[in-house]
Amino acid sequence: MDDIELVFNGEIFRISEDIGPDGKISYHFSWLNGPADGSYGFTVSRFGVGSGSTPAEPTPQMTNEQLISEVQGFITAFYESGGIGEQDFPHRTPAQPRNKNGS
Repeated sequence: MDDIELVFNGEIFRISEDIGPDGKISYHFSWLNGPADGSYGFTVSRFGVGSGSTPAEPTPQMTNEQLISEVQGFITAFYESGGIGEQDFPHRTPAQPRNKNGS
């Protein structure tokens, strides 16, 4: 998968995929307009099928709906009461989504 950018409620993420030698697929979500000058984000890992010394086969790529769901869950947890945002970035406010005409 080529890197993609995903915008959810005005929050912009770059998503990249990495397949390890063990077949584990990792998705790295970089929050481009997030706190810490865009260096903040998260990683989701998927495991291939295999056991012991048998190499794993990579699992299928995550669908766009799954990627969006991961971002949605992260943003919701970040901004909820008691979430990381409230605790570690108290002055961070949610991005303001642009309407369809870009204003």
